[in-house]
This record gives sequence, structure tokens and C-alpha cells, in this order.
Amino acid sequence: MQDASDPLSPLWFHTAPPLAKNAIVLAEDGTEQDASLADTIVIGAGVTGLSTALHLAERGARVTVLERNEPGAGTSGRPNGQVIAGLHLSPDALIAGFGAERGERMMAFTGRGPDLLFDLIARHQIACDAERTGWIQATRSARQLKSLEKIVRSWANRGAPVSMLDRHETARLLGTRVYAGGWLDRRNGTIQPLAYVRGLASAATSAGARIHCGIDVRSVERRDHKWLITSNRQPLRAQTVVLATNVLTSKLGGVPRQVLGRTYLSTHSVQLATVPLEAAQLESLLPERHSCSDTSHLCLRYCRLDRDNRFVIGGPGWLMPPRSPSALSFRWLEASARRMFPQLRNTWFEYRWAARDSITPDVIPHLYEPCPGLFCAMGYNGRGLAIATALGSELARRVLGAPETALSYPTTPVSSVPLNLAAATKIFLRLVGAKL
Repeated sequence: MQDASDPLSPLWFHTAPPLAKNAIVLAEDGTEQDASLADTIVIGAGVTGLSTALHLAERGARVTVLERNEPGAGTSGRPNGQVIAGLHLSPDALIAGFGAERGERMMAFTGRGPDLLFDLIARHQIACDAERTGWIQATRSARQLKSLEKIVRSWANRGAPVSMLDRHETARLLGTRVYAGGWLDRRNGTIQPLAYVRGLASAATSAGARIHCGIDVRSVERRDHKWLITSNRQPLRAQTVVLATNVLTSKLGGVPRQVLGRTYLSTHSVQLATVPLEAAQLESLLPERHSCSDTSHLCLRYCRLDRDNRFVIGGPGWLMPPRSPSALSFRWLEASARRMFPQLRNTWFEYRWAARDSITPDVIPHLYEPCPGLFCAMGYNGRGLAIATALGSELARRVLGAPETALSYPTTPVSSVPLNLAAATKIFLRLVGAKL
């Protein structure tokens, strides 16, 4: 289970409401019976798995969720908490890659991601410090402003509440002068991510799903026209399985490792959170509580304020996670934060943590159906809260029989990252900066 005493435990582990006692079932309490009665087994209790389970249960399906630790213990409980519409690819790039009809559907679907997430929060009364104050994407490069203007025009032509920001307005809204400008998307906001995941777990359970924790799934294999799930408990069989394991998919034996394990790269991001800021600092630092991400690559930065006015900033880490609070990746991020935001010059950073992320070569998440009755969504590239919530609803529709052509987000063929280490490293270095 999650350990808030760990010096590298995320801020969110310390400020989230406790998991509702009736939201989960321990491994020894009837897992085999629940699974035998389920229409669908979902593996993984992060945002993808719980959104899928909730939407399935609300439609009357019998669903069992298997989780190794507890809801939100993985990447879903560790992000910066920014809720962002759309994908890393621009609207024009989506249309160029998927065609006008499919590209427009993908744009509309991903653009509604924040609406779906905030509607779920309101409908299920999830206490997760939700704020819809807007998100700014900023750039240090004046030349890149033309690319941002294209993105803004594309979304504005489709009715999205977006606008460009000049250098002065960007500096005023963020509290730093390092950026040449940016754009504002008012659809977006922030949440306490672990509290959100725990709220989804409670909502899914209330709708009829069963969430079993302490189930360490080890392989998923096709046997006698059913799926055989082996774990630290008794083997389970199911007609339909949803893989919601994202970056840990390659750790599962059988079809997940053999077919899906090489469709993404894995890296770590790092984050810091200050002590609560003073009123004088808040007058100039994110004064209207926008969240922000920039367009840099290896110097990527993204930041926000939490409910207690802590400043939370993140950036790329390394292929391996930091081992101590004094790790180089933390020290670089802290030095960068103080340079960017003079208001933080003498402020103590109280929390520091890492999250393991998945990066796909085309910088978008994917829906996969590698075999009959096996469904998967993965590859969020550091932007998972809104899109994983939305793809959970699509997975539920597909599991319940909606034709693939009726989905708003396409199911794509499985394609692997090149085995060549140099090629994989090149992809990583090109894409790591796109994570938020």
C-alpha cells in the first residue's frame, strides 16, 4: 500500500482524503468468485481502469478490477494534476495523419475530455480540489509563436475558448519573464490526482464494480477461447479483459509483453512542491491560478498551485527513477524553478517525487485490440488525466459491443518501437519534451 512516510512520496499522498473503506476488497476476500461472475475483468486501478469499470458498471455490466497495490498507487496518483484538452499533436497534424473525418472526430472527442472529467467529479461529488481556471502553454521561442497561433486558430474555428497571449500578458499571468508568449485554453484546469482516482474507485464500487487489491497479475494468455489470468492468487478465466496497466504493460507475461510491451518507451518525470506560499508571493506568481506547461524539450517545465497555495513544478527526469531527495534531477529542477520564478528564491521545497511515464513514437495514446476479447488503452505521454478518463468511456462502449467504426477514437494496429537502441534513444530525446 502507499507509504506517505517515504521521503520521495508525492504531495498528493499527504493531502488526499482516505480511500473509502467500501471501495476495495482485499485479495483474500472472494476474488475468484467475483471474477467468475464478471462479464469483464479490468487489470489496473488507475484512471483508465477505473473510468472503464465505472462506465461499464453504470451500463449494467458485471466488472471486476484487479489491482496489485491500491487505486492510484502508480502513475495515476503522481502527476502534476493538470487537466488538458486535446493531444500533443496539433489539430492540423491529426487531420493530416488520420484524415478529415476521423481527425475531426478525434479532435472533438479529446477536446471534450475535460468536460467529461469535471462532469464525473460533479456527478459523483468527488472531493479532489477541482479548479477550472484555464491552462497556458508558453514558449521561450518567438519563432514558435506562429505554430501556436495555428493551433489557436484551429481550435477557435471549432468553437473552443482559446486565445493567444503576448509576452507581457504571459509574464503577468505566470509570474516569470522567460517566455516570449503563449496561448490560453479556458477548457482546462487542475485536480488533486490521487483524490480523483480514489473518488473514481468509490464511484465505480457504488455503481456495482468490484475492486480487488493485492492481486499481482503476472500473465494474460489465451487458452481454450478464454483469457487465463495468472497472479499471486488462483488462476482466473474471463471472456473479456481490459488491460489498463499503461507503462507496466511490458511487465505482464503472455500477450501483453509479447504484443504490446514494445509499443512505447518508459521514462521518469520529477516534481517538486513548495511549502504554502505567502500572500505577497501569490500576488505575482500564477495570480489567476492558471496551470502552465511550456513547449521546451529537455528543459520542459510545467507548474500549478495546489489547494494550499503550494507551487508544484515538474520536468523530465531520467530513464531510471531518482533514489534520494538530493538526486541530480531534483536539484536541476529546483535551480530552474528559482531562476524562472524570483518569488521562490528563498522558499523551501517540501516535497519531491517521481512518476514513471509512457511515451509513444507518435506522441498520442492508443486503443488496441490485439486479440479477440482483449482491449487496451495506453501511451499517455504525460497527459493522461483527461484523455484516460475519456478513453475509459470508449473502452466501455467497445467492450459492450459498439462497432469500432462508431468510436470517436480509433483502434490502431500494434506497432513496435524499433529494437535498435540508437533509434529508440533518438525517439526518446525527440519526444521527452512533449510530455505536458
